Amino acid sequence: MLFDKEQIPKAPPTKRMHPSDAGEGMIRFSCPHCGHDTGWIADQWTITENKRGQPCPVCNRPAPTTQDTTR
Repeated sequence: MLFDKEQIPKAPPTKRMHPSDAGEGMIRFSCPHCGHDTGWIADQWTITENKRGQPCPVCNRPAPTTQDTTR
């Protein structure tokens, strides 16, 4: 075996917002995890992509990096 499976880092799962309302070329997404609501936005995705959900910008925010400032 080339690599031990426990040593390979895994990416955290993407949390997705799902449609809460849609119509007339507009859609509204809300996140069941944090409650983020996009408000009404132009629907630019397919029906399949809408049902799958869009990544939540709040839940999937990159973790803050710690920088060494002692140099």
